[in-house]
Amino acid sequence: MLNKSIKYILKNINNHGYEAYVVGGAVRNYLLGKDIADFDVTTNALPDYIEKLFEKTIPTGKKFGTITVLHDNNSYEITTFRSDGVYSDGRRPDSVSFLNELKEDLKRRDFTINAMCMDYDENIIDYFGGKEDLKNNIIKCIGNPDERFNEDALRMIRAVRFMTQLRFTIDEETRLSIIKNSHFIKAISIERIHDELNKILLSEKPSRGIRMLVNTGLIDYIIPEYLSSVGFNQHNPYHDKNVFEHVMEVLDNIEPKLNLRLAAFFHDISKPECFTQDENGRGHFYGHHIKSATVTKEIMRRLKYSNDLIEDVSILIRYHYLKEIDMKDKGVKRFINNVGIDRLDDMFALNIADIKGKSSTANFDKVEALRKKCNEIINNKEPLNRKDLDIDGNDLENLGIKKGKLYGELLDKALELVLEFPEKNNKEELTEYIMTLIK
Repeated sequence: MLNKSIKYILKNINNHGYEAYVVGGAVRNYLLGKDIADFDVTTNALPDYIEKLFEKTIPTGKKFGTITVLHDNNSYEITTFRSDGVYSDGRRPDSVSFLNELKEDLKRRDFTINAMCMDYDENIIDYFGGKEDLKNNIIKCIGNPDERFNEDALRMIRAVRFMTQLRFTIDEETRLSIIKNSHFIKAISIERIHDELNKILLSEKPSRGIRMLVNTGLIDYIIPEYLSSVGFNQHNPYHDKNVFEHVMEVLDNIEPKLNLRLAAFFHDISKPECFTQDENGRGHFYGHHIKSATVTKEIMRRLKYSNDLIEDVSILIRYHYLKEIDMKDKGVKRFINNVGIDRLDDMFALNIADIKGKSSTANFDKVEALRKKCNEIINNKEPLNRKDLDIDGNDLENLGIKKGKLYGELLDKALELVLEFPEKNNKEELTEYIMTLIK
């Protein structure tokens, strides 16, 4: 389990009279038979001494006892045994005290399964029943969960994330404490929250984590817009599930790419707001895809996702509604132009997952017909957007048209023409058409 570099680090510290152990996730994953991404070390050697013991170090969090050691092109965080002072910001201790006792250091950690350690000879040290909780598939806080969550409120979402990733359950006392303390999540930076949310969304069955965020009340403070979908009856024969349950089905039925999982997660968020019923009591959600795309942009900006990802996800949501698509050539070309060629496969993946979340027997005929038409149009190299036109702004200027808003309007009209009649995409015919528009 221990690689050559980590054994060197442990041995070097041990040879100078100090204790050193691999701790946390590496030990947990070793016992679960999972891959180990990185190794963290805990020791009773002080940070200044660690810096002297190793040639290349970075004082990553020296005042909290952490030094990063660089060895064989890898980095290893080494943290001195410590106890934590008051967590006045609900994120990190105001101060730390360095210790000489391993057990005291381990008891400040979050969950029993993350508080085991391993020495140079690969002996496991487990003071808090982490092995037993691993065996029983349980996420449990060390000691009093209220204290652990008041120290760092992010631990509540981390509990949900570990539960989801490992397919575990959360210990009842720990779960009730999350419900009680959920409001403290407001103190946590958005960046830390969105990192944990991403890990939940990218897990094998993300719906388990999202349900727990809802059931514990954490979602109220992260994405309150989501609450209206929970239990919302669609009153529609194509849907045998309420909005939330439909979304959970779509989420679990799409591949684990972040843009797709986010698109699935948000694709119907505005359905309740767009709900109407006809004279027969049948539910309709006119324009929900447009509204959902707009709301998704607002939420993702608040959660500090990148502009590129926000654009990607919002376009997938805006154009995912199959009923809106005109299957004639012009309509399909407009669809390709709106979605973008590079985004088509993701769009079809979202369409298929959306169908799988409905009550009717899965029928992907329209998706496959659309896919086929898109491929034919792309392979034929037919014009799809402004840059494909055989006329541009310079040509308009040569016609005596002043630069401004009119440029775009005329080019858009030219595009509409060639979407329907691709053979007219030549400078002569487009110039003639433009001239008829400005007379």
